[in-house]
Amino acid sequence: MINPLYRILRTVGGMLAVLALACLWRMLDSHGVFTSVAPGFSGTCHAVASPSGPEDIVIDRAKKIAFLSAMDRIAFAKGKPSAGDGIYSYNYAVPGAKPVKLASTPKDFHPHGIALTRSADGKLALLAINHLAAGGNAIDIFAVEYDGGQVRLTETGRIASALLISPNAIAALDADHFYVGNDHTSTGVLGRWLDDNLVLPRANVLYFDGAKLKIAVKGLNFPNGAAFSPDGKYLYVPQGYGRALEIFERDLFSGQLKEVQRIAIASNLDNADVAPDGTVWIAGHPKAYAMAEFKKDPSKLAPSQVFRLAPGSDKPELVYADLGEQISGSSVGAVEGKTLLIGAPFGKKILSCTMP
Repeated sequence: MINPLYRILRTVGGMLAVLALACLWRMLDSHGVFTSVAPGFSGTCHAVASPSGPEDIVIDRAKKIAFLSAMDRIAFAKGKPSAGDGIYSYNYAVPGAKPVKLASTPKDFHPHGIALTRSADGKLALLAINHLAAGGNAIDIFAVEYDGGQVRLTETGRIASALLISPNAIAALDADHFYVGNDHTSTGVLGRWLDDNLVLPRANVLYFDGAKLKIAVKGLNFPNGAAFSPDGKYLYVPQGYGRALEIFERDLFSGQLKEVQRIAIASNLDNADVAPDGTVWIAGHPKAYAMAEFKKDPSKLAPSQVFRLAPGSDKPELVYADLGEQISGSSVGAVEGKTLLIGAPFGKKILSCTMP
């Protein structure tokens, strides 16, 4: 006769083994171990030298000027921030043009996600997540002006809050109303490791209502991008390890977010860009472990992808895929007309591509 205690222990052990295997599979799947990547693009691309870490790109389509957010993440992590960190303008319509660093940013300025917004009176504002070398995070707000062929930034405000735990992406309605995604709310190394590897939904998106920041939605897996629909009613939030595009409907009064659709995409999604016709462009790096290896050793390439989601569709189309030979670990695909600009958080180049 089998001892009842042994039977219980065997049952519990079996359940724990199944749970461990399920967690292992979820971790490997969320990091792209089972994802295959076939390179392909029907257009043409050329590399444009840039400062280190051009992670995010936004476009002023009226002026054909792109703004790059650049930060040397490796130097920053070592406690030696690069003097090259900053916002750069890039006139992509001019052959041979190079990114130009914009002055008048704060001395301690190391930007991550950026957003561009134009007010009803035509004034342009750029908002940037700033990881402060002195500690903490802030949202810096700049007025953007064009003076002949020059672009000028003038800082008009800064928002700081304890809620800005690990800000990654920002989407702005105007200079006073915006959303910010915290890719983690855990502050410890272990907590963040558990979030990433067990794909724990503990991150959030914040809303600034003109007076203060507040939590707009919780329970996300590494919100890595943010962008509005053209009418401002919906917020698109790509999730990294969640490998899905979350679409939220905004409460126009409170700013709270309600999930209305979730579209699975087999990639560690990053920034989103929405064209005037409502097409959503999303970059991703489909193999997270390859991305981690590339960060440590640039000779070990990481695949890149850019997806297009047509208005009203729930079936994203893979537009660009590369094994890392053109660009490794893409983080943004910004579009104007037939121009596709692809950036990445590591490396010293962007791709300027022409689509058919």
